[in-house]
Amino acid sequence: MMTEAEDRDQLLSKRKAITALLPYAVLQETSGQLEMFDTFLRAARASRMLRFRWSCVEQSVDMILSRATPHVIVLVSPHIPWSSLMDMGNLVQQWAAATSMVPCTEEVVQSVVDALLQIAFESDLLPHIPVDAWSWLTKRPSLPPVCLGRYLGTSPPIFRAVRKLKDIEILKSYFLLTWSEWDSIWYGSLDEMRSSIREDFGGVWMDRHRADLTKRLDDVLGQLDQGLGYLRQLNPDLEEHHFRDMKLQYGQLKETLLEANIKAITRTPIHLLHFLYTDSGGNPQDLAQRLCALFLSRVHSAGYLVLATNAILRLYLRFVASF
Repeated sequence: MMTEAEDRDQLLSKRKAITALLPYAVLQETSGQLEMFDTFLRAARASRMLRFRWSCVEQSVDMILSRATPHVIVLVSPHIPWSSLMDMGNLVQQWAAATSMVPCTEEVVQSVVDALLQIAFESDLLPHIPVDAWSWLTKRPSLPPVCLGRYLGTSPPIFRAVRKLKDIEILKSYFLLTWSEWDSIWYGSLDEMRSSIREDFGGVWMDRHRADLTKRLDDVLGQLDQGLGYLRQLNPDLEEHHFRDMKLQYGQLKETLLEANIKAITRTPIHLLHFLYTDSGGNPQDLAQRLCALFLSRVHSAGYLVLATNAILRLYLRFVASF
């Protein structure tokens, strides 16, 4: 079968013909015949293209979606050229309605998140996205190495829209999804993300969230450490300059997270220290152990371990002086 062939070039040469069959495949799916539609999806994924060719059937998209089942709408939505459709606002509403009518499988969640970020990239469509649609990000699907939604997802307007929601779980999930060894961060977003780490995740009670973000960056940097050749096995279009950018960008984000963690240590309020002191039975040694367990476990760098240890020492002395 073409979708299982190792020769990617051969598959790409057939993509126009495969895409041309999509309207017919959708009609077959409504009659319970799933094979042709499934073949289209497998071909699109196997191509490892950001945009699987659609131009030959763009004029049929309205018809396709008007006749498709919610299941088809959701699964085909990442492959729709959202930037070139007519009456796009209604199509977004139709897509959003379909997402609430399908079983929440891993394939569905992947498709919804991918399409959501693609839709949000279009400035005319962003206002049409229902607020509750952003909660799909919290399901945190495993996105494939080549994913247009994730590639577009770190653009400044999308990041600002997510941050504007003022929902820390959605914002953290957005970071966990878009920070990836497969995609660099869009120009203009890196500084804003670092500001968000300091301002949105810098509080003492944000320790758990900072730990989750730090772990994600450790995973990304660990994959990058294996080299460009290793990553190109799954994304052959990855370029050297993207690879260099990612190592620099994700390293800077991790540095900002570690700095935010250390600042949180030094800003721990006295009343929290008294609570920990009381909870530890009034034993200063137990208090010191609680502080170490609370903060040092989140530090993954020898240099920052020294800084964090000194910060805890200053914090402990401040607590002693408060008596």
